Amino acid sequence: MNQKQIGIILIVIGIALTIFVFMAKEKEDKIIRQMVMDKGSCFLDDGTCLHDDRDYSMYIFGWVISVSLLLFGIYLTFFDKTQQVLAEHQVKVSSALREAKKHETKNGRFNAFLSGFSEEEQTILKAIKEQEGIKQSTLRFRTGMSKTKLSLLLKSLEERNIISRKPAGKTNEVFLRKKY
Repeated sequence: MNQKQIGIILIVIGIALTIFVFMAKEKEDKIIRQMVMDKGSCFLDDGTCLHDDRDYSMYIFGWVISVSLLLFGIYLTFFDKTQQVLAEHQVKVSSALREAKKHETKNGRFNAFLSGFSEEEQTILKAIKEQEGIKQSTLRFRTGMSKTKLSLLLKSLEERNIISRKPAGKTNEVFLRKKY
């Protein structure tokens, strides 16, 4: 049951309570009018006035409750946007979870792919994946390898169609052939 339905139910209950309180007051007023017509006065035999002896607290309490129900019902029906905000939040959370799952799956595939390589090759491939099109000179600093060792490992990876190199000035840009 959503808030709009609850609001409508509260409005109906508020209206019903208003009618009930009004009918109870009218019934008591009718009895007093009838007694005044029968006796010709609003005073009883012991001298008390029928109007002064009335207790209005139940009517006031009933009116306050019914007005509160009506106002709260109107608020829930027409003004409260909590359901809408929660639904939008749920959509955002769901899409974030889907993206995290997709990212986790991609990382899992990449880690499985890396398991077939030496530690040094894994270090190189991770750095290339982090920054696609990384310059060979930058890759050298990221991996901490000598220029010669890095060149030989890159050549081996390129011959196995794992990476590709594209000349960029005095150095090369390095790319993974398969996207992860």
